[in-house]
Formats: sequence, C-alpha cells, structure tokens
Amino acid sequence: MKWMKLGASVAALSLTGVSLAEARSVSSACASAPEVSAVQVSAVVQELTDAALTCGKDTMSSMVRFQNVFQKELRRSDATLKSMFKRLNGNRAGEAAYDSYKTRAINHAEHRRIQPGQQVNFCRTADVVFAAALAPDKPVLEDFVSGVPVNEANPVDSCEIKVAVALQGVQAGPDIVPTPRPDLPGDPNYLPFPR
Repeated sequence: MKWMKLGASVAALSLTGVSLAEARSVSSACASAPEVSAVQVSAVVQELTDAALTCGKDTMSSMVRFQNVFQKELRRSDATLKSMFKRLNGNRAGEAAYDSYKTRAINHAEHRRIQPGQQVNFCRTADVVFAAALAPDKPVLEDFVSGVPVNEANPVDSCEIKVAVALQGVQAGPDIVPTPRPDLPGDPNYLPFPR
C-alpha cells in the first residue's frame, strides 16, 4: 500500500514537472505586459516620426517637444523592447529583429501616409496625438499610447486570451478623438460657468 502511494506521488510530481517546464517554455515565448507596452510605444513613435519628417515645421517642433518631455520614458521603453527581442531571439538575432521591427514600422507608417488622399488625414491625426501628449497635464507615456490606435502588426505574441465575440458593437476604433481638457482656474480663458 505504501509503495502504491509512493508511486502515485512520484507520478504526480513528474506530471507537475512537465507542466512547469511547458509553462516556462510558453511564458518565455510570450511578451510580458511591459514588453507589450514597449511595442505599442515604439509603434506610436514610428508613426509620429514619419509625421515629423513629412508634415511640416510645426509637426517637427511637436516631435522635438515630445522627445524632450518623454525622454526618460522613451529610453526605458526602447530598452525594454530591445531586451525583449534579445530574450526571444538570442543576442545577435534579437538585435537584428529589433532593428528590423523598427524599420518595418516606420516604412508601414510611410505607406499609410502616401496612400492617395491620406497625407492630410495622417498629419491631422499626428497633430491630435501631439496635442494630447503635450497637454499641460503630462500623461504617463504607456497609458497615453495604449489609447492611440495603431495599424502595426505585433512582432511577438502576448499570449493573452482574447474573446472575439464579446462586445464587438462597442469596440474602440480609429474614430476616437481625445477630449480637450476643460479650462481650469488660472487658465487665461477660464470662465467659472460654462457658456
């Protein structure tokens, strides 16, 4: 009887070991929440970079301000992105995958911009994003970009469970426009009562 219990215990432990090993291999192939956020930050920055290079002086000035305001967060996010690619692909191949992703993302942004009739809309959208990012109440970069719709394919699996059939009628989409911050006491145009 003791031998049967011991055998069952050994079998249970070996099954646990297999599932732990499988879980480790799956989790090491998945992006963590900070890595998914870094991918989103990178995709938004590539779109804004293309806009800064092509939409005129004001947009370029906004990009310079954006980079100055979010400098620390951008560097930290980029380091997270690079380490994710290295973790998933190895040091050398990860470096190449990182460079390839960033190049591909800005090229895709350019292709979207140069579609017939899209230049003006692309630049307007960039201006809206810059205005929201550079508002007096500085948002947290990761929170801010999570609300910016991006059309870039994710380079890594986040291994999240997705439900494709729930709440599709209320999905957020590219028609979302940030709501301007209401005037506050101390603002030049502040009126204590709405007009």
